[in-house]
Amino acid sequence: MSKLWRIHDIEIKQHSYWDHIEQFILSEDTYPHYSIFCIINGTFDYKLLGESGQAELGDVILCPPNIPLKRKAITPLQFHFFQFIYKGLEEEQMPVGLLTFKDKERLMSTYERLKDIAFDESGHSNKWKAHLLSDIFQIYSMENQLVTIEEEPKIHDSIINEALHHIHEHAFTDISIKKLSSELNLSSVQFTRRFQASVGVSPIDYLTSLRLRRARTLLLETDYTIEDIAVRCGYNNGFYFSRIFSKKMKMSPSQFRKTHKI
Repeated sequence: MSKLWRIHDIEIKQHSYWDHIEQFILSEDTYPHYSIFCIINGTFDYKLLGESGQAELGDVILCPPNIPLKRKAITPLQFHFFQFIYKGLEEEQMPVGLLTFKDKERLMSTYERLKDIAFDESGHSNKWKAHLLSDIFQIYSMENQLVTIEEEPKIHDSIINEALHHIHEHAFTDISIKKLSSELNLSSVQFTRRFQASVGVSPIDYLTSLRLRRARTLLLETDYTIEDIAVRCGYNNGFYFSRIFSKKMKMSPSQFRKTHKI
């Protein structure tokens, strides 16, 4: 999720705070809007869009509209629940499923502010809630932008872990994301949605980040030609590499080398 979440694009439709719940009344439910479970305490099993697992503190479950979510409390739960409309991202850009946060302390601080206004349904309150919900998404977005520079992140989803391992091993070859999704028995759409939900960016964007990280190193530490660097980073030719590099870095490879080389 590389896009910025804009507060004015979030419209809160429902906010419920549950201080203690032993079990969900319904084992499966479908909501007309985007819905999110922000877990403060406890653990529950979930199944959504073929993804299943357990969610606990540091996790949120984000569910798209009109998609069934199966859930079962394993221990007593404390959580915030939202339904909201977001007009800033296209559907394929929206991360869904289990979103895991590293900075639990920051997350809990936001949850405390939400608790203070949980039962206030005024217009001002809903604006504050939109701000705090945006904050949660911004934290996730920032953390997962950093994922793309780690050697190989560990993800809850075993299928996506397998995909990440394959991408890291073959990033600088003529790798095919479509072929990879087929080998994992997923359609391209399913794979992209599942990958983005776990990692925070699409498979193509992740692959591009790995390639451009190597390209930046080669530009600054070697005298290889742009064509040589393109091939060493998995691109077929220097023209296509330059186009991708310029789009992402806002300058050409030659400009980057001239500007940053010491």
